[in-house]
Amino acid sequence: MPVYPGADGLFVRASLDAGATGVVVAAAGAGNAGPELVAAVGDAVAAGHPVLVCSRVHSGPVVPLYASAGAELRRAGALFAGDLSPWQARLLLAAASAVPGRSPQELVRAWLAGQDPLSGDGS
Repeated sequence: MPVYPGADGLFVRASLDAGATGVVVAAAGAGNAGPELVAAVGDAVAAGHPVLVCSRVHSGPVVPLYASAGAELRRAGALFAGDLSPWQARLLLAAASAVPGRSPQELVRAWLAGQDPLSGDGS
């Protein structure tokens, strides 16, 4: 879902209500979002759904730079997808969601950390 000024958590909640395993947020700049969206992300993560934050700009990684935006997404449990585009992150989430018996959130977290997500020990 794209982030824009005033974006709330409607799209995050609607996606999960419709059966999505997780959500990719195409955030502004280096990974920023407003407080209502951050709250929806926190609810999604608390319910066990991975939320990947990407940038909607042409290039550059997402990082939790700003205390009132990106850092709040990190505290809410969102995973920052580095320099993956929203489309690449969606494919990563889809692949992780297709592995039977494994947590998509943990598989994505391992992959983003440069680990083999399918190894038994996460390394």
